[in-house]
Amino acid sequence: MEDLIKLMDKLEQMTPYQLYEYANKTYPNTLNAGVGKKKLVIRRIMNLERERMNLGADE
Repeated sequence: MEDLIKLMDKLEQMTPYQLYEYANKTYPNTLNAGVGKKKLVIRRIMNLERERMNLGADE
């Protein structure tokens, strides 16, 4: 949980272009992960991270 808070703070400090680059590098299989308004992109990235955490916990 603490990791997600740190990630959210990091994402909020990024410019929209930096967010776009981060999303496309980190989630290459997710179509248009970095496209949209800044708040939407941050929410999308946070959801992807939560999914990643849940998948890791199931194994």
